[in-house]
Amino acid sequence: MTRHVLSKVSIPFAVLLLATAALADSSDKQGKAGSTPLQLPIAGSVKPTEPFANAPFSGTLSVERFEARGTQVVAIVIVRGAVAGVGTALVGEFPLPVKASLGSQGLAAPNNLAAQQQAATCGVLHLDIGPADLNILGLKIATQPIAVDLSGDSSAPLGNLVCTTLQTLSDVVGLVGLLNQVLSTLTGLVGGLVP
Repeated sequence: MTRHVLSKVSIPFAVLLLATAALADSSDKQGKAGSTPLQLPIAGSVKPTEPFANAPFSGTLSVERFEARGTQVVAIVIVRGAVAGVGTALVGEFPLPVKASLGSQGLAAPNNLAAQQQAATCGVLHLDIGPADLNILGLKIATQPIAVDLSGDSSAPLGNLVCTTLQTLSDVVGLVGLLNQVLSTLTGLVGGLVP
C-alpha cells in the first residue's frame, strides 16, 4: 500500500519538474535571443589607396561576446555604419583583439567621505578593443581603437564583478568568462548601451 501512494505522488512531482525545466529552457533561449549587445560608436576612414580615399566612416560597433583565441582575448563584434558619399553597410561577425589592463584611478578628494568611497571601490578595468580593418562596400576602411574604462564598487553586484575581473587579468579563460558576465549584466540592465 505504501508503494502505491508513493507512485501517485512521484508522477505529479516528475511532471512538475519537467514543466519547470521546459519553462526555464524556453526563458533562457528567449533571454539570449532578445538580449541587446553593447553598442559603441566607431569611426575611421577609407584607406588612402582606395577609391573615395580618406572618406570618413562612422557607425556602431556591437559587442556580441568575448572569446579566448589561444592566449588572446577577442571581442566578437558586428559593425554597422556609413561611408560618406558611398552608403551604409553591415559587416557580419568578426573578431577584434582586446587588451585588458588595470586602468588609472582618478585623484581622490581629501575628505573622509571620498576616502570611504575609495576603500569600497577597486581599480579601473581598462579595455582596448580593435582597431579593425574593414571591407565595407568593397572599400578598405581603417578604424580607430575603442577604449572602455569600468570601475567597480565592491559592495554592489556589478561592481564586485568588475573587481573580480581585475583579479583574473592573467587568466585568459577566466577573464573571458568574467567579461561575458559583465557584458551580459550591463546589457541586461540597460538594454544595450548606445552613447
